[in-house]
Amino acid sequence: MLFRRTLGRRAAAAVAATAATATLSFPLTSGEAIATQPRSPWQPTGLPAENGDVLSSEPGVFYLDPLKAIKVDASVHRIMYRTTDRAGKAIAVTGTVLNPATSPYRQRPIVAFAPGTQGLADKCAPSRQLAEGTEYEALPIKKLLDQGYAVVVTDYQGLGTPGVHTYMAREAQGRAVLDSVRAAQRLDAVDLPDAGPIALYGYSQGGGATASAAELAPTYAPELKIKGAVVGAPPADMNKVAAGMDGSAYGRSSTTPSPASPPRTASTSTRT
Repeated sequence: MLFRRTLGRRAAAAVAATAATATLSFPLTSGEAIATQPRSPWQPTGLPAENGDVLSSEPGVFYLDPLKAIKVDASVHRIMYRTTDRAGKAIAVTGTVLNPATSPYRQRPIVAFAPGTQGLADKCAPSRQLAEGTEYEALPIKKLLDQGYAVVVTDYQGLGTPGVHTYMAREAQGRAVLDSVRAAQRLDAVDLPDAGPIALYGYSQGGGATASAAELAPTYAPELKIKGAVVGAPPADMNKVAAGMDGSAYGRSSTTPSPASPPRTASTSTRT
């Protein structure tokens, strides 16, 4: 209970401040180069047996700024792990496991940080943006690390992996979050407790993913010792979200002509 209350206060403050190995068809790039090298299409040639099993991992980096002047002092590993999509099909997704150098906890807690809305392109994947210093939720993640929590950040389905990103698809997002925790616990390169306390945290799209993970956990991942969840501003009604964004700095109505593209004058032609 103390962990739950403490996490809730600290997470809210942070928001305000801002296994088996499968062979892959090509190797992952180094952590320093994740955000700068072009990504080639790929498919895993096989998947491990269990959800949360790690397919591949490699050292990475976490910068707070795009100039890469401020590097966060934590071990960083980019991972690829197995999860399940909304249709029940096993798929591979990527993510990042971050572990602080020191922690006051005997059993280091893991926070599953579900990212907010990032975009649809592969370059929007949080694992790439953390390495490039462009992740807009970097400060809340660092705040959790500063408090001694290990953090795992999923890229969700379709960000950095084949297919279209499943924005606000309840089952796919919730499962990706829960399996990211399993992957962090099973990652050999990071010594995290197999049965330690877990917290779920997310805002915006991450709030929806966190709520889904909390709902699915009793049946999908009953072994995880989840102590609490921070669910912030999930976009529950997409029609209202669209209406609120329309005409704002984030979107423009399709019926409103762009200043740079004036409407064309209608023309007619007569065929003889």
